[in-house]
Amino acid sequence: MNRLYGGNNPVWPSDGRKRIRQFLIAAPLILSVYLLATGDSGVYQIWHQTKQIKALEEEIANLKVANADLQEDAELLSEDLTEIERIARERYGMVKKNEWVYMVYPSSPTKVATP
Repeated sequence: MNRLYGGNNPVWPSDGRKRIRQFLIAAPLILSVYLLATGDSGVYQIWHQTKQIKALEEEIANLKVANADLQEDAELLSEDLTEIERIARERYGMVKKNEWVYMVYPSSPTKVATP
């Protein structure tokens, strides 16, 4: 037993034991904090995914409103002939026989300089 202690100085001084004990306590804590902060299930990833979920839910709500509007337009076009006529006149400039179309512009057309 004297070989291990070498007299009054032990092989593992009390400072070394404290440092090893501190390391054995701190290492799992540091590793746990690191794993919580990073990785697929880390705090940042969860926070980022929560923001993405909220944004996607808002987009879904907007798309549902747009879908309802398009569904309403589709029903009008399949049932209401006056709506079909209105759209044909507005979008495509269609006219009935013996009708005149007057185009009104918000400002006068620009004149092109002739050489």
